Amino acid sequence: MTDITQELQNLRRPKLLARAARAGAAMYDRSRHLSRILGTDIPQKHEVILELLLNREQELESQRKTGNAEYRAARHVEVLIALRCEAAQREAAQDEDQVKASGMEAFFSATYAASASLMAGSSAGC
Repeated sequence: MTDITQELQNLRRPKLLARAARAGAAMYDRSRHLSRILGTDIPQKHEVILELLLNREQELESQRKTGNAEYRAARHVEVLIALRCEAAQREAAQDEDQVKASGMEAFFSATYAASASLMAGSSAGC
C-alpha cells in the first residue's frame, strides 16, 4: 500500500463536506475541472495528481480549522470531488492493468495446453 493510498484512507472530514463531494462526483469533468483546481497543466501520473490534490486539500482543511477568512467551502468541496474521482480512476487503471496481466497469463497457459494436447495426438481442447 502506498503512502498516498494510506493518506486517502485516513482522510476524515465533516459529514457535510463528504456528502457534498459524494454528490458532486457525478458531475466531475477531469479535463475542465482538474487544471483549474491545480492551477497547472494536468500531470500524466495519477500519483502526482493525487499528491497535488492532497496538498491543496490539507491547505483548505487548515484554513477551515483556523477560521481563515480566505476559506471557501465550495472550493474545498471541489478539491474533495477531484480527490475522490482521481483516486477512483487510479484504482480503475490499476485494476485494468491487473486484468490485462491476468488475461495474458491465461492466454499463454491456454495456448500451451492446447499445443501440448495437439502434440500428444489428443483432440481435447479443439
